[in-house]
Amino acid sequence: MRKMIFTALFIGMFSISAFASEFCNGFERGYITGYKQSSGSSFDPFMPFCPFQPFKGFNDPESDYEHGYIIGYEKGLQEGRK
Repeated sequence: MRKMIFTALFIGMFSISAFASEFCNGFERGYITGYKQSSGSSFDPFMPFCPFQPFKGFNDPESDYEHGYIIGYEKGLQEGRK
């Protein structure tokens, strides 16, 4: 019984981290694109830590990567203007 519980927990944690990495990959690419666009620089900026993925709303994309890209892009635009 314990083995089944630990196996289920392990699989659950692995699947959550897989989705988080998709979100973070999208966030990173979006941040870089937004920062470069607003600052006019061709150099990659210093990357902030990836935030926790917020809950998706009705207008948010299905893909975790796209969701992260949009959030990263908006944050990159704000940071690049400073």
